[in-house]
Amino acid sequence: MRFIMVGAGAIGGTLGGNLARAGYDVVFIEPWNEHREAINAKGLVVRGVSGLHTVRAPAVGRPEEVSFREDDIVFMAVKSYHTAEAVSALRAVTSLELPVFCSQNGVRNEEVVARTFRNTHGVMLLIGAKVLHPGEVIHTSWGPVGIGRFPEGLDDTDLTVAAALEKAGFKVYTSATIMRSKWNKLLLNLNNASHGLTGLSGQEARNDPTMRQILTAVFEEGARVLRAAGIPFEPPPGEPTIDARIREMRAPDYNPPKIPEDEELKGRPSLWQDLYHKRGRAEDDYFNGEIARLAKQAGTSAPINAKLLELCTAAAEAKEPPGKYTPEELKRLLGI
Repeated sequence: MRFIMVGAGAIGGTLGGNLARAGYDVVFIEPWNEHREAINAKGLVVRGVSGLHTVRAPAVGRPEEVSFREDDIVFMAVKSYHTAEAVSALRAVTSLELPVFCSQNGVRNEEVVARTFRNTHGVMLLIGAKVLHPGEVIHTSWGPVGIGRFPEGLDDTDLTVAAALEKAGFKVYTSATIMRSKWNKLLLNLNNASHGLTGLSGQEARNDPTMRQILTAVFEEGARVLRAAGIPFEPPPGEPTIDARIREMRAPDYNPPKIPEDEELKGRPSLWQDLYHKRGRAEDDYFNGEIARLAKQAGTSAPINAKLLELCTAAAEAKEPPGKYTPEELKRLLGI
């Protein structure tokens, strides 16, 4: 069994790096030249809550540089806006019906992959990770990892991959309804835009009363829209529901998480990293845009998420860094 990680960024690097450290054969497909060259020259540095490790695993720039095997397991770990391109590139160089595991945020990647690869699986992650420099990934937090077939079901490959990830140190659960977990994760991702626009880490945001008002209002609107659209969602086993998260943060005696003294261990969502690296685009359309579109289809509205989409898209296209607005400014703009 060999893991082909399509993307060696925050998630691909953290998953692939820990799998390699656990003794599994891993190959990264990574188009970012500096990152790929650093991995090949010095190894991939994985540091943070999982310790400090340098792992050796080859990194190539394109799928055609890989000689695919029947025992390969593909992990999609690219941004959602690159999924279709990555799938086309894979299919162009292999006719094998390889299992493809979608470890990205958002709920549409599996649909895109399944049009080309029938053996498609969903992966829901509540781990934190980021990439700030070539050749390094920072693993900022542990959390559950869910695995299951798309659109539903479980098979032996799910169980095999789950066992490998457990051996690599992750807390894994399997689910025949994994997309319910991914829709629930979508609700959490709605505030990626809030973090990016204010520049606050996850811990800093929950320590700020104004930010908590924003976070809970965004969660609440998203959950209302999913219910109006008839889309089921549920948290991983042992994790709080979205309603419980809202109640907790609104409680007068709310006890926020401690803000890490180490800047590197502060939780920075993927969209914050899009702005930080000035990529010119972000995944807000796959998060807040998803809710705005569903609201229209369901005959309701989602003004907060629609505004977040507008603000974040503008900031990304202008290549503005994180932190354009204070929490108070963002709250006013969102009409909260």
